[in-house]
Amino acid sequence: MKKGFTLVELLGVIVILGLIAMIAIPTINSSLNSSRDKAYDEQVRTIEDTARTYMSKNSLKLPSQTEGSMCCLSVSTIQQAGLLTADDIKNPKYKKDSTEDEEKYENFNGTVIITFTNNKYKYEYANTTCTPEC
Repeated sequence: MKKGFTLVELLGVIVILGLIAMIAIPTINSSLNSSRDKAYDEQVRTIEDTARTYMSKNSLKLPSQTEGSMCCLSVSTIQQAGLLTADDIKNPKYKKDSTEDEEKYENFNGTVIITFTNNKYKYEYANTTCTPEC
C-alpha cells in the first residue's frame, strides 16, 4: 500500500481553504476598518478635550460671548503647551499615498474650531487651518 494523498484529495483541501479565505478576509478587513474608525474618533475626542483644557487655562483667548463668534486653536499649539504627546496626534487611519482627507496625514495637524453658540462654547476638530487664531 502506498501512503500519501491523492491529487483529488489535495485539490479538495485547497478548494476548502480558498472558500474559508473568501469568507474570512472581508470580515477581518471590515473589523480592522471599524477599529481604525473608532480609534480615529477617539483621537479626535482627545484633541477636542485637550483643547478645552488648554482654553480653560488660557480663558482670555476664548472668543467673545457673542453668538457665532469663533477662533481656531492649532493642534501644534496644544502640543507645544505640553498637553498632547506624539502618540496623541498619530492618525490611526493614515495610509501612505492616500488622497482621502482623513487618511493622507500621518499626524493630526489641523485645528480645533471654537465657536460660541447657544450660550456655550463648541469645540470641533477640523483637518484644516483657519483664522482667526485664539
